[in-house]
Amino acid sequence: MSFDLRKLKANAVILADGFLGKLTGKTCNILVMYSGWRRVNTLSVIDTYNTGRDAGDVIGIGKRNIPVISRIEDALKYKPDTLIIGIAPVGGKLPEKYRKTIIEAIQFGLNIWSGLHIFLSNDPEISKLAEKYNVQIIDFRKPPKDLRIWSGKVLKTKCARVLVAGTDCSVGKNVTTIELCKEFERRGYKVGIVGTGQTMLMVGADTGAVIDAIPADFTSGEVEKHIIKLDDENYQIVLIEGQASLLHPAYSQVTLAIYYGSMPHCVILCHDPWRKTRESFDYLPMESLSKELQAIRLHIPNTVVSGISIMGWNKNEIEIKEKCRLIEETYGITAADPRKNIKKLCDSIIETLQKLKVL
Repeated sequence: MSFDLRKLKANAVILADGFLGKLTGKTCNILVMYSGWRRVNTLSVIDTYNTGRDAGDVIGIGKRNIPVISRIEDALKYKPDTLIIGIAPVGGKLPEKYRKTIIEAIQFGLNIWSGLHIFLSNDPEISKLAEKYNVQIIDFRKPPKDLRIWSGKVLKTKCARVLVAGTDCSVGKNVTTIELCKEFERRGYKVGIVGTGQTMLMVGADTGAVIDAIPADFTSGEVEKHIIKLDDENYQIVLIEGQASLLHPAYSQVTLAIYYGSMPHCVILCHDPWRKTRESFDYLPMESLSKELQAIRLHIPNTVVSGISIMGWNKNEIEIKEKCRLIEETYGITAADPRKNIKKLCDSIIETLQKLKVL
């Protein structure tokens, strides 16, 4: 990265046209849910399909006083300083219709934050305009320059290493990580977050890099490096954001790098028990929770799965509680909704870490 993550702040308008409240719009959804937490104040959202509504209502969390608008001009009255690309499409390409809005935002003097695989700072027209209007373009997926391979030093860290992993994409890893951080901080622990995806880096990670954009030899070493950084700063608990699944044909190489890079003491596994096929891969059936647990034990035998996080997007509380009960009865692992019962997941983590004499 060519920027200091901890110094980044934004009063932002989020561009998520056509995707607010959908899984592809997860970056926007998170920035609405956690507006004002650490890094980003979300002032408005551009989505022509929901213009006039409140963004919180659209994503099902209740009114948040974040208006949904149709044009960048409509955002100016809220005094933003940054336009954030709020979508995470498969392949990370820029929708063509977004280009006009980005150019207009630059002309209005707004900085641009993007987590796409396509780097806007490398686009000749956009970079030239940014220079003309003296605005900053931040491509969160650009790999850092000081890459290193895994060394094993992570095994000697003093901090408790807690990986928030998943059984697929878009199953609540960001929500679970943030809620765990907030709850541990409430209990008096010094907690740091290693972000491994663009959304977590934007919303409030203490350090990290987008792991899927890093050459394969260096992926686990990059994760390790950031954990060591927070350990050197005397964080008691380091939460590592996971990606996808160990059993995902498209993304498992990234998932495995994060497991190996962090060598977690324990794992909170985020899971959608209603999902039949993989997100954005309708031809790929979901593997069972049992197989994912087996894969974790095979690859990182010394780690403990301390809990299952069931966010239950668009499911009611009764449905979620029933799935959690069935998981606990079947696997003997604590299960809870991170938005409703994060204390239960925290208690399970602490119990594990104390048994391991890490905390």
